[in-house]
This record gives sequence, C-alpha cells and structure tokens, in this order.
Amino acid sequence: MHPSLGSSGGLLRARLSSAFDEGLYRTEAARSNADLIPRPLAIALRMPPALPTARDRWGYVERLTREIEQVARLFDRDRDVLALHFDGAAGLAPQWREVEALIGSLERHFHFAPATRRLFSIRIDPGMARAADFDTCASLGFHCVDIEATGGDLAAIVRAIDLARGTGTLAVCVEWPVERQGVPQALLATRPDRLGCLLPDASADPGSLRPIADALVASGYAGIGLDPRPLPWVDPAGPPLLNGIARDGRWRRPEPNVDVIGIGAGALSRVRDSVSQNHADLGAWETALDAAGLPVWRGLLLAAEDRLRMDVAGELLRTGEIGVAGVEQRFAIDFHEHFGEELQALAALPGGLVEQGPNGPRATSQGRLMLRIMAACFDMPGQRPPQ
Repeated sequence: MHPSLGSSGGLLRARLSSAFDEGLYRTEAARSNADLIPRPLAIALRMPPALPTARDRWGYVERLTREIEQVARLFDRDRDVLALHFDGAAGLAPQWREVEALIGSLERHFHFAPATRRLFSIRIDPGMARAADFDTCASLGFHCVDIEATGGDLAAIVRAIDLARGTGTLAVCVEWPVERQGVPQALLATRPDRLGCLLPDASADPGSLRPIADALVASGYAGIGLDPRPLPWVDPAGPPLLNGIARDGRWRRPEPNVDVIGIGAGALSRVRDSVSQNHADLGAWETALDAAGLPVWRGLLLAAEDRLRMDVAGELLRTGEIGVAGVEQRFAIDFHEHFGEELQALAALPGGLVEQGPNGPRATSQGRLMLRIMAACFDMPGQRPPQ
C-alpha cells in the first residue's frame, strides 16, 4: 500500500501478540520519523462508549486527551495529518462539547494538513441525529459524515441524509446491510456520495453480486468494486463491502501511504513496520493512561514478506489492479519470479475475472466483484482463507 492488513485482516489480527509492547511502539514511531521522507499521518479516534454517567463519559474524554498528548510526542510536528475519523458509539447522540475538546487537543499536538488536502469524517447514528448536528459537523471542519445504517431503520437513514444534505458542505457515506432486502430504492434515490453494501460473509458468487452492482450503476454510481476501502488498514475485519462512488459526489479518498494512529480503547494503529492495538478492555486502557503510559495491548512487527504481500493485496483491493513495476521498485524483487505461484492461482480463477492490463494483472468489471478472493491469492502461504 500500502499499509493494508491484507485481504484477510482477521488472520493477521490473530497474530498480534502481547510481546509487542509500548517500547516497541515507541521504537517504530522513532524509525518512522527517521525515514528520508516520513509518511503523513491518519488518526482514527474511538469516541466514548455507552457509560453509566456523564461524569464517566467525561473521564473517558479526559483520558483521550491525555493519550493524544502522549502519542503526539512520538511524531515529528511537521508530519501532516491527512485523515481524521471520529468513530461515534452506536445508539448515542453526538456530544459536541466532547468532540470540540478532542479536536482542540488534536490541533494543539498535531499539525493538520490544509483543508484542501485532508479528509475529516465522523460516524453518526441516524436515529440520534438532529439538524443542528450536521451544521456543527460542518463548522468543526468535517468533510464527510458516515451514516450508521446497521440498525436498518430506513426512514431514519433517509431523514439523516436529507439533514446532512441541508448543510450543503458535507459528503455523505452510508453502509447498508443488503442481506435484509437488497438496496432499497428509497436509499438509492438519496444518492449518498459513497454507498457501501455490506454483504453476508458467504457472498462469493459474482452472479449474486451482479444485481446489486447493476442497481448501483443504474443510480449513477461508478468505481464499483468489492472492498476498495479508502482506509482498509484501520479495521479490515467484517463482512465484504461492495462499494460505489456517486459520479457527482464530493467523496475524496485520502492518500493511502500513511502511518495510522489509533486513539481510544481497542483502537488499531499501523506505524511504519508494525500493527498494534490498544487495550480493548476499558479498565485496562484507563489504568495504562493513569500510569502515564501508552495503552498498547498487543501488536506485531511485520517482516519484509508481510509488508510486500500487504502492499500487493492492498493495491489490488484499492484500485483493482497491481502496478508490477512500482512493486518491483519499492521492494527490489522480480515480481513474476517472486509471485509465480500466486499468478498461477490468479490465472486459475473462473474466466472473465482477471486480465493483463498495461501495468500488470487487472480485475475486469466482473472481477471487481471478486477482489477479496483475488487479493487472497497474495496472503501468506498457510494463512489464506478457504476459497
């Protein structure tokens, strides 16, 4: 990438170990700063979960600001933050006093890229959204709102999209679980700037995906493919996602080659050659911060082969093709020699899924519905999911 966790991120997560500790996280941050051209940053911040009292909630926010301050000390100030995502808890209304406090802390301790180069997004539960929330989003600099659709309340989702559109400044993204009833026409008619269709894990037949893709095309969506997530390395687990971008939408994809800093209980990070996760247990996370430490729970130092395969799989998921010359230049390999078996596996896939493009293997329009299976060819041997 790409710092992708690969096509089967759950398998990589299973390799995370408590032997990776705060000291190794600090070492990787220092190595990242020392790169000839350090990568820009992306920040994924997990907002307070459902807590018993407002005091408990504010205590979580105060610890988040403490974590922001401690983590920021590890990264050079001249490294631009290109992407910021606030992941709000489902079923909770946004608490804008908390969001403002956290943005203020981030601004004090990190350097944000100019507005034209960055993407700030926030996840909002549609059932809790009010018109004023979207005005506040825009005033705080958010470019995009992710409408949480897992509850399946279509009327609430459509209402939230209409409210967000009323601000005139926000791109709207929705992920809809299609196993319930396909993609409703009422949702398609609202034309979210990015519409992701969450599929059952068993969905691997392009014939079953074609009607969904055709419905997206008929509604003016392009860039349709399976799992082309802008930041798949933040959390690649979960069901497949068939994604579409509105042709006249305002969705901007952040630069993929970044260090990802996860902040909050359970947050995932990807810093230089490591993947790590904060304590998911709220008590353990709080204890680490109260002891003036970083709440690193577990992680993994990526071997050269990990990084190579993640780069290739991530590029395929993100773009639908592999730029062979670029991979060879970045990793000093002969691509066809190194990936001979993998290329044979690609060639053995059902006809019509992959072709030879000008830069290397490329998914056809039908193959873009099968990107996860194609990318799985490049997972580590012995760690590939069943096909």
